[in-house]
Amino acid sequence: MKKYFCCCLCVSLLSFIAQAQSVENTINLYGQNYRQEKIHIHFDKEVYLPGETIWFKAYIFEEEQPSERSTNFYAALYDEQGKLVQQQLSPIFHSVTDGHFEIPDSLQSKQLICRAYTSWMLNFDSTFLFTKSIKLINKNAKEADEKSVNTVSLQLLPEGGNIIEDTRNTIAFKANYPNGLPFDVNGVIKKQETGEVVMPLKAVHDGMGRFDIDIEPNQKYYAEWANDKGELQRTYLPGAKATGVSIKMAQRQNNIIFNIVNKLPTDTLHVLMYMYQKVFYKTNIAVPATEPYTAIIPVSSLPSGVMQLTVFDAGWHPVAERVAFINNNNYELGATVSNKETSIQKKGKNIIEIEIADTIVANMSLSVTDAELNNEETGSTIVTDLLLSGDIKGFVHNPAYYFTGAKDAKAHLDLVMLTHGWRRYNWDNIVTAKMPDVNYAVDDYLTAYGQIGKAILEKLDKDEQVNLIIKAKDSTRNFYFLSPGKDGLVKKGGLIFYDTANVLYSLNKNKLFNSQLVFSPANLTYTQPGVINNSGNFFIQATTSIKYNQAAALFSYYNNNKANQTFNKEKTLQTVVVKSGGWHNWKNDPLFKLDEKYTVGLFRGGVSVDAFDVLHDDMAEAAIDIYNYIGYKSHYVFLVYKKGVKTLTSRNGVPFVFVNEQKVDFSFLETISISDVAYIKIIESYFGERNDNGIYGPAVSIYLKKGDDLIDRRTKDTDLKSIKIAGYSPLKEFYSPDYSLSNTTMGTDARTTLLWQPYIFTDANNHKVPITFYNNDFTKKIRIVLEGINAEGKMIHIEKIIE
Repeated sequence: MKKYFCCCLCVSLLSFIAQAQSVENTINLYGQNYRQEKIHIHFDKEVYLPGETIWFKAYIFEEEQPSERSTNFYAALYDEQGKLVQQQLSPIFHSVTDGHFEIPDSLQSKQLICRAYTSWMLNFDSTFLFTKSIKLINKNAKEADEKSVNTVSLQLLPEGGNIIEDTRNTIAFKANYPNGLPFDVNGVIKKQETGEVVMPLKAVHDGMGRFDIDIEPNQKYYAEWANDKGELQRTYLPGAKATGVSIKMAQRQNNIIFNIVNKLPTDTLHVLMYMYQKVFYKTNIAVPATEPYTAIIPVSSLPSGVMQLTVFDAGWHPVAERVAFINNNNYELGATVSNKETSIQKKGKNIIEIEIADTIVANMSLSVTDAELNNEETGSTIVTDLLLSGDIKGFVHNPAYYFTGAKDAKAHLDLVMLTHGWRRYNWDNIVTAKMPDVNYAVDDYLTAYGQIGKAILEKLDKDEQVNLIIKAKDSTRNFYFLSPGKDGLVKKGGLIFYDTANVLYSLNKNKLFNSQLVFSPANLTYTQPGVINNSGNFFIQATTSIKYNQAAALFSYYNNNKANQTFNKEKTLQTVVVKSGGWHNWKNDPLFKLDEKYTVGLFRGGVSVDAFDVLHDDMAEAAIDIYNYIGYKSHYVFLVYKKGVKTLTSRNGVPFVFVNEQKVDFSFLETISISDVAYIKIIESYFGERNDNGIYGPAVSIYLKKGDDLIDRRTKDTDLKSIKIAGYSPLKEFYSPDYSLSNTTMGTDARTTLLWQPYIFTDANNHKVPITFYNNDFTKKIRIVLEGINAEGKMIHIEKIIE
């Protein structure tokens, strides 16, 4: 019997250890494989006028680091009825992207909703998608029906999750309007049975506060308070439980102190503390009902951000949770913005200098706006979105306040933690080690894809390929040679083009079967919903909170004739489409294949400063001769005219010239037609012979077509099928006038945004960046906002006023 008992004990102990490891390992696996992205958007300003452009730059983080996971950024504007106004699709490079929205002139609204996400974020809780209410100064907006506006509400939230009888409980509370704005609640806590006043109830910051209360068995309590209309309200405390765990937490200097009171039938408890989906503290403890447990945990080595503590019972069921914010001030990147030249005169010149002390590459965005029209400081910054709001549920009013260093900001931030939930985990899944479902795959920029009919798959040669030409709006052509899958699927990802592209395609050999090849007009990105039904929940800022000076000169100008819109539209550059880049695909690079086919000996492989696939270059025929072709295409070799004679030269002297690797003089090139050339390779140092300077100089090696390449396989319009595929949203360049130039149009300048510069970089060799901008005709107070990140995830937010 004794032996049997020992065996059972060992099995139980092993089972307990395995489950403990399973919970911790599962959380850490989440952190390794399912790191969740969050977004901050730097808008050029806080308040807009109808008809203006909203400029923005988005920063995408994965927990506490810049994200390299997602490649596509989705953003959309919705009106007050929840209807889609505009959507934006942008490519993400090194965790950032930028774009713009055009606010319709006719919009009758005081707010817009900006909703943004990556496809990876759609796999998780939708409440963590980026949502922001964009405020408008709009005299055409319809006034809200005050009768239809709901009154304020009060929430009573026990610390740890439950109220436990026969123990002292901390109750946090939050009073707010339906749109999330705080209400300064004032009332009392009463016993339900007798109406006896137990204690006062008064908000200490933004409608939030806390109180401690001893809950007597079988006793119920309620809060009595007056709403914004003076009406007396009752809000009942959650029912107390006879069994459970009560937890209290406090921060003292560099330590977290927590206290646990256990009213469960068993003494065994487990505690995990984690942040950014990594466990940093764990303990298994015995806490009898008669003796509370207290622990002090040092946190000075942790990153800044939201931390969660969870208490589990003996069977690893969560029984109490507490969220806290760790602020070790280790997220800031040292930066300064100094004024070098200041003028608030009409069209006055201003120069500022941005300086970054760090040597790691920093990527920043800068906005310069009228601070009188828009006299509201930025409430949500890159720091608040990526460290605070992006990790807790619910609206946080003016989160920037908690990072100001104000005397009570730290205590007030703890009220935010007590009244908001983290709740990223489903604990039933964690305990059973179930990983989340991934229904939205990580994207690969834009994708063109097609299908070959199954009926002809067996008839095609095994090495059959599909020729694909992507013709972008800027006339850039990218060539691809794709091998179909066993199911006939043809797919090319990693494409980057804007607006639309014309996709030309055909089978390489069996063009008679082109009718059995079809490409889709889709690009494997997602479409924003046309309507969001719960739009009212997203209007998290009341229109009455919009701060602007109606006496400001700019507002008077707009209010009288809206001429600022005319100026902006006249001066803003037309949509600019940027080039998609080269067609190099190192898995199937035509240049590599040509080099293998044509070159030998000293000319094979190695480093070339330029190499040209003339064989597949549709623009080659436009060249007058081979001199002009090389002179136009090469950045290393230059065309020289001297007394009517053409030659080639370079920075390292006159190059040797080879045709089919036989040395020739320049006059021989006059006899070669560009249509006979397959490949040109320019070598910086040809080691076969020294030049007149006694060094191994450059060489130009030209290869004439041979073998199958002599057959004219160039695609003709009759050989190709085509389809248009939508690309990324068109780009538009911000217009910033330079009034030092004599040819600058001197119209009435009423720009409310004086400068928007989404990409400013510094590195080890470039610590300082000067920025020049000019004032408009009205502004007397200028707001500058600089935000950014470096490669390590440190952040910049600087806001200053020039007047």
